[in-house]
Amino acid sequence: MDFKKTYFLLIAFISAFYSFSQEINRTDDYVYVENIKSVKFFAGNNPLSYPISNLEGNIPLYFEFDDTDGDSKSYYYKIVHCDMNWNISSNLNESDFLSGYNGVEIRNIENSVFTLRQYTNYRLKLPNKDIRWIISGNYILAVYDENDEIVITKRFMVSENRIKISSYINHARDVSKYYTHQSLKVELNTKDYYVVDPLKEFKITILQNNKWIDAVKDVSPKYLLGDNLSFDEFDPFLFRALNEFHYFDSRSLRATNLEVRSVDVKRSGVDIVLENDEIRKYGNYFFHNDINGNFIILNLDNQNINTSQYTNVHFALKTLAPVKDSEVYVTGGFCEWQLYDENKLSYNPETQSYNGEIFLKQGVYDYYYALTDKSGKIDFEPIEGSWYETENDYLILVYQRPFGSKYDKLAGIKIIE
Repeated sequence: MDFKKTYFLLIAFISAFYSFSQEINRTDDYVYVENIKSVKFFAGNNPLSYPISNLEGNIPLYFEFDDTDGDSKSYYYKIVHCDMNWNISSNLNESDFLSGYNGVEIRNIENSVFTLRQYTNYRLKLPNKDIRWIISGNYILAVYDENDEIVITKRFMVSENRIKISSYINHARDVSKYYTHQSLKVELNTKDYYVVDPLKEFKITILQNNKWIDAVKDVSPKYLLGDNLSFDEFDPFLFRALNEFHYFDSRSLRATNLEVRSVDVKRSGVDIVLENDEIRKYGNYFFHNDINGNFIILNLDNQNINTSQYTNVHFALKTLAPVKDSEVYVTGGFCEWQLYDENKLSYNPETQSYNGEIFLKQGVYDYYYALTDKSGKIDFEPIEGSWYETENDYLILVYQRPFGSKYDKLAGIKIIE
């Protein structure tokens, strides 16, 4: 019996190894199938945090998603290392960046309880007893189904936290952008950190509100003064400040909450109609607290999170006429900042508004309206406007490629608001 058990385990391991031989064709945050919803990836106990750990792995990362087909399926995960520009590190062997087994099944599974739409929740903690990283840098977590098809790719990072970063937000030097943009001033300190050629080894990437689509990437320092590395004075890290996010609260279905006009609970499902939104480009700036484009899964009606309902959320953007040569989408962290078909709005001339319906789990959600032209370029400002006073958070990533190294280290990170 022991021999047979060992034999079948070996066969299963070999099968799993070969089933994960499929190449990962894209390395951005993306969900490939419609039945996968509510994908979250965060560090520690904060569901609003960036998925960033350290070399020691004592900052755990938590990944979870729902399969709204509601049946029992097997999902597997694989981790790959990438360079600073999110190209897969083809010059590294798996043993160069991982210790353990790649291609393990996700075992923490729970079914929904007393919900109108059945779903299965999958959870994963990294690192774990099966796998852990051994070098810093950019990583992709890819999730595969039983048919060896990729269903999710999510980015995460491992930092060495060895370099000191000083930064603050300032106005743009360009007068035409003084009231609409935010410029980050950054300085690096390499004291107690051995570097051969700091002006060539270091590069910086900065993203605003966890949006990779408009991140400023691949910026090298210009000056070295003692142990301090400085960058070009003419705004190399320049961002449109945009506006505070639209938001809504669906944590309870017993009453209307923030920005919710009506809640209709039926046996066939739950419909949530939001208050009408308007184009804000020509209005005034008003501050309100938001979660900078993120979302939280919460349920105030029941303490068991797996009793949370999925709801049909109805969006409406008022405008006198359709936007010429552009499409309008609702986007945010809840959809990985991607332009999925479900997030596309259609214009209704009778109501003079763009309307759409998105299937979302109970919680608190931030979102923007985005325009896209025929080339696929995304622009938020024509609808949302842009004001320097807007509260944003910025993630600063400092990469280092030492002379002769085969990969990009993530030497340090800093988050500022």
